[in-house]
Amino acid sequence: MRRSRIDAGAFGPGVGRMGPTVDSRSSATAAGCAVARRSGRRSCRDVLALAFVLAACGAVSGSPVAPTCPTDRTIVLASQADITRLARCTTLRGVTIRSGAALDTSMLHELATITGDLVIGPTVGTAEIVLRELRVVGGTLRVAGNSLMQGLFLPKLERAGRIEIEGNAAVATVSLPKLTAVRGALRITDNASLELVDLATLAAVDQELVLAGDPALALVEASALHTAASVQLDAPKLPPDVADRLRSVAAMP
Repeated sequence: MRRSRIDAGAFGPGVGRMGPTVDSRSSATAAGCAVARRSGRRSCRDVLALAFVLAACGAVSGSPVAPTCPTDRTIVLASQADITRLARCTTLRGVTIRSGAALDTSMLHELATITGDLVIGPTVGTAEIVLRELRVVGGTLRVAGNSLMQGLFLPKLERAGRIEIEGNAAVATVSLPKLTAVRGALRITDNASLELVDLATLAAVDQELVLAGDPALALVEASALHTAASVQLDAPKLPPDVADRLRSVAAMP
């Protein structure tokens, strides 16, 4: 008996070239069986077999793709496409942001932990760095050579191994309001336009605290700081009481 071809469209709206959706597979199979019975040219068993194959294909093609979040190597972010690929990652081994393009780092909206280093720079087209959910940098946070960057905003960063913010000509604001501990040194140096450093909850710096070569720095929020191995200041616009308070933490027991 000659068999005629039954188009996938005959199964109903849930079936197309890419296969049926999860919700429509059973209804599509039932519809196909009804067509087979009416036509008398294809058995319900044949239709069920075909529907099973289509469903399997649909399950594969329709499944969400898990993000690739390498935890065994440092990732270089040089384009917006690189950032988009990591937008759903919560943990990474190491991150280097280095680009001549304008980047929107706020798209890394789930990144909470970097177990190694976070290196930002050199960049020449990015106006600000924002990582809203980042809480831990296990290694060094280094921000250097970002010629147009005006602001560094890490609103939830709680701890880092070491922090170096150096040679960023346009940066005016460094905001780390939740930072409580730095396990190494904290060096903010040679940033010609820097005016504000927010370290409002910082309690301890295990090694040296250095604020030097920052001629426009007029405000340092660090009222909770009580311990640093040593303190070096060269910021002529800092109010004397703020400078004295910072120097005093090195001598405190």
